[in-house]
Amino acid sequence: MKYAMTALAMLLASPLSAQDWSGQWGGFALGYGAGSYEQGNFEADETGEDVDLDGFLVGLHYERNFQRGNHVLGFDLGLSKGVRGTSPQEPGPTYWACELGECFVNVEALFTLRGRYGWLVTPETMIYGAGGLAAGKVDGGIYNFTRNSSTAVGYTIGAGLAHMIQPDLMLYAEVNHVDLGTLDLGPLGTPGDTLDGRGDFSTVLIGVNFRF
Repeated sequence: MKYAMTALAMLLASPLSAQDWSGQWGGFALGYGAGSYEQGNFEADETGEDVDLDGFLVGLHYERNFQRGNHVLGFDLGLSKGVRGTSPQEPGPTYWACELGECFVNVEALFTLRGRYGWLVTPETMIYGAGGLAAGKVDGGIYNFTRNSSTAVGYTIGAGLAHMIQPDLMLYAEVNHVDLGTLDLGPLGTPGDTLDGRGDFSTVLIGVNFRF
């Protein structure tokens, strides 16, 4: 046990500098996202339908890394298409129960700005965590009744694995949780009342980055 602890301490203390992760990287990613949003007039404590969202994602990625030994700090920017969903028209006790048309929530575009911390498992392989700001261009509401297009701002957290296959080329895979806060989905019949959306979604991404 003593020798194992000593070996672990040496591994954590030793700089893995055979590969340089510093600098600017950019590339693209493909993936999939899924989640759910509940619609309702939440100020009046009236809830409606759950709208399930999903969709394939494609996006651009930029990151700036600073390496110190086997620690890699930095930040990244991401821009991608978002997830979409509808709930079928059906009778209900209120308009926001999709009585007049399909309920829908479309995250048409998603922007993220995150801080990152990575640790090198080997000189070519890094595990990392990231978190920060998320903003989405959102269109939603109930067809034939009310809808709104707006920008929603919230947060995202995630974790990933990156592998450098060449000095200026890396592949990565990551999972993320995104919460854009309460969505404004349009006015209701009473002045000042709005149809809102409350929920979140998750994404799984696989991407490639090039150093430049």
